[in-house]
Amino acid sequence: MPYAPSGPPPDNASPGPRPRVLAVVTFFPVPQNHGDALRRLLFLESLAACSDLTAVCVARPDTSDEHIAELTRRLGSAAVVVVPAWQRDLRSNRARWGRTLRGIATLTPPWVYRQWGPELSRAVRAAGRTPFDVAVLLGEPAGVSAGDVSARRVVWDKSNVLTASDLDAVRSVSSPVGKLRAAGNLPFHWVFERRVLHRVSEVVVTSDEEAQRLIRLFGDRPTTTIPSVAGAVQPAMTLDPTSRTLLWLGTLSYTPNWDGLMLFLRAAERQLRDGGWTVRVVGADADERQIEQLHGVPGVDFRGFVPDLADACEGVAAGVVPVWAGAGVKLKTLTLMSLGVPILATPVALEGIPHEVAARVVETPAEFGTALASLDAAELTAAAHRARSVMEQRFTAPAFSAAVAGLIGARP
Repeated sequence: MPYAPSGPPPDNASPGPRPRVLAVVTFFPVPQNHGDALRRLLFLESLAACSDLTAVCVARPDTSDEHIAELTRRLGSAAVVVVPAWQRDLRSNRARWGRTLRGIATLTPPWVYRQWGPELSRAVRAAGRTPFDVAVLLGEPAGVSAGDVSARRVVWDKSNVLTASDLDAVRSVSSPVGKLRAAGNLPFHWVFERRVLHRVSEVVVTSDEEAQRLIRLFGDRPTTTIPSVAGAVQPAMTLDPTSRTLLWLGTLSYTPNWDGLMLFLRAAERQLRDGGWTVRVVGADADERQIEQLHGVPGVDFRGFVPDLADACEGVAAGVVPVWAGAGVKLKTLTLMSLGVPILATPVALEGIPHEVAARVVETPAEFGTALASLDAAELTAAAHRARSVMEQRFTAPAFSAAVAGLIGARP
């Protein structure tokens, strides 16, 4: 049965003591330059608003004193414990081999150790000398701490049912390397998720579809859906629905994102060229090979990481979200919607989101080219208004915070 939050007490009820909550975060949520950081920070801020929070956070390799100070400020009276990252240079061969060997030894996906520190277990155990009311493991890698927390309830917030995503990627990703990577990750992910799920009380997912995947693969369990939101994103004021510029947004190191982008560029090559379209690619974590490949594609304007996404939208007519693998509500889709960018998107990109928000829903790579050839400014403007309306009704920070408060049984 899905988990049903108890909800806030009646207005005339005494607030009572705030629950003591431990949050374990293995992707440091500041700066807000990654989809993982967005959900982690909003979850932490929501917990800090309704509980006595202790947050144990693993630093990223580039986490600075200023980042730590900003997180501490944003969480108010919460206690923030920062654990140093294990590896400083994540892309070196030595670091990769280190993660692989540790992953094999512990039957844990090696990539999890990109977001891990050797002091994490000790810090979590020290924080829980007196048991917490609730412990929340934020993100898949935080599952490594499931055996260390001391709490009456342990909740695992999952943006992705990893085993389901691997099975999907093996079937749908076009890149042989991507298929091989998914097949290699699959046994690690299945063992890891199964192990963590046996140690937690409840699971949070981002869409009802993800809840069904979780139940199908691992059996029925208390589950609740809390969709991601895009955070405090202001609509871009410099969009131009009459222009010939498209915006792609996403983390380039994530295989389904990269695979989808390249599928789109290949399948729509003729329509992009004949229509005079430019595809502006914005996103972090591109490696040198990807950057070189994108620079070699005619009509691609590679920007990389852009601190202010509104700047990336200047002169943009529409956004494209070409993903055919992956699961849960996609932050890239919500971010484009929040910015007021009309979107052309696949059904996978719209999981958990009403399809009416899209100017076009595109099933196959080839259909992107057909859609581009028939777009008009009025259609794009109308789609942007529909998307904004849905965002304001369903995907807001207050709604997210209320759901988190209900999850832990607190008064918002």
